[in-house]
Amino acid sequence: MMFRLKINILTIFLLINSSILICGETSKPNIETTKTKPEETAPAKNTTVTEKPKVPNTLCTSCDCNSKSKTFDCSNRHLQKLFTLKDWLSLNESGIAVDIMILSGNGIDNLTQFPPLDVKKLDLSYNNIDTIENNAFQDLKSLEELNLSNNKLSSKSLTPTVFQGRFSADLYEPIKELKILNLGGNLLHTLHPDIFEHFPKLEVLILESNPFKAIDVGTESAIAGIYTLRSLDLSYMELSKLPEHIFHSPSGLQVLNLTGNLLTEVPNSLSYARNLKQLILDENPMRNFTDKNVFPEMKSLEYLSLSYIHTLQEIGKGAFSGLTNLREMHLDNNYALSKIDELAFAHADPENPERKDWPPVKKLYLHNDKLEYLHPHLLARWDDMETIDIRSNPWSCDCDNQWMLIALLPIIEEKTSKSLPYIKCASPEEFRGKNFTELEEEHTHLRCRDYYGNNPRRDSAILIGLLIGFCIGIPLTLAALFLYKRGCFGLIGNRGPADYSRAFYKRASNDDFHI
Repeated sequence: MMFRLKINILTIFLLINSSILICGETSKPNIETTKTKPEETAPAKNTTVTEKPKVPNTLCTSCDCNSKSKTFDCSNRHLQKLFTLKDWLSLNESGIAVDIMILSGNGIDNLTQFPPLDVKKLDLSYNNIDTIENNAFQDLKSLEELNLSNNKLSSKSLTPTVFQGRFSADLYEPIKELKILNLGGNLLHTLHPDIFEHFPKLEVLILESNPFKAIDVGTESAIAGIYTLRSLDLSYMELSKLPEHIFHSPSGLQVLNLTGNLLTEVPNSLSYARNLKQLILDENPMRNFTDKNVFPEMKSLEYLSLSYIHTLQEIGKGAFSGLTNLREMHLDNNYALSKIDELAFAHADPENPERKDWPPVKKLYLHNDKLEYLHPHLLARWDDMETIDIRSNPWSCDCDNQWMLIALLPIIEEKTSKSLPYIKCASPEEFRGKNFTELEEEHTHLRCRDYYGNNPRRDSAILIGLLIGFCIGIPLTLAALFLYKRGCFGLIGNRGPADYSRAFYKRASNDDFHI
């Protein structure tokens, strides 16, 4: 019995072991398959990443492509024409994003149509462009800034069809995003009235250095039709006057540059630029701002520049009284400007007309002029200024400018100390070339000039010298005369009878000569 029991137990043990081995063998392939699954799926993941292999970009081999700044720079490469459609497509298919495209400084003369690109800024300046194909920019839907400056564009070649967008059933679609257009340095003398009709968001227009000479009706209509205009550059266009209503429609105009024209008076049209904040009138042949030639009421104007006007001599009373919000004034490098009236900036207080008020000027530039005097009441709060530049003027160091040593110089020392070495006296003679800081340190009391413009300090020295001379000279002269009469000089000696006889015979011989 015991033997049979042992056999049964052994049989059961063998059966259990065999079942465990069978289970292990059947489960082993499952483990291996689960391990190999990632290896089988890995190639599938790689194929999804390289689904679109990069196309070789022929443009980036000859030009600079910067993926970080998203810039395509092909300037100064001696290009005579734009790239072919195949080249443009290689740039698109390469996957390189381009926001800024620079094609300046080449020899391109004919501008053909651009393919669809996401370019935001396109620079075509300093080429030889004289013709532009119709709809040249219609596929640049993201274009915000276009620079066509310093080319050979004429009024004939620049037509509204050049800037047309895509054609639809009703009309040509506009180039919706364009905000900045630079046409400076070309051969334009007039503009088509509808030249800007395809730019509904145009804010900045640059026409500088074109030989317009006058703003005709077509040009006036073109500019007046830009209702979104914020900045206008009409510098160096040989303009002697402006149409009176040119700024009536673009009422949002904030910046106007009229530098380097032939304006002799303040344009009346400025009265319509109600929202203008910055005005530049440098390098115009204006002689003075007095009487009727003063600025109109421009309550929004904050910045005014009247620099490098070599003919400007005087700024009279009320010249800037209409600029009640002026904060920065440039009157520098006017080599003939010798007088600024103390009430040039003052205006009547709206609440009390009998009281004077001044604009809140924070920055004043008067360097390199011909000023001898600066009135303390020219501005209301010198101590509230941020910048005061009065260097390189022929300042007169007399009592009328004493306030400059006492009140103004400490403010300049705090705000614009670098200009101090160049603030010097030109007169009177004893102070010529002397620095204001030296006079301040010496606590110099500046004397007033007399009616004839002479310095009393110098006159007093002369008078004292003359008085001393008289006091010493008169007694000496009287003493010399007395001694001479007394014969005390010893030069002639005492006369004897022989002297008288010689004199007698001498006179006789003379008388005989006349006979």
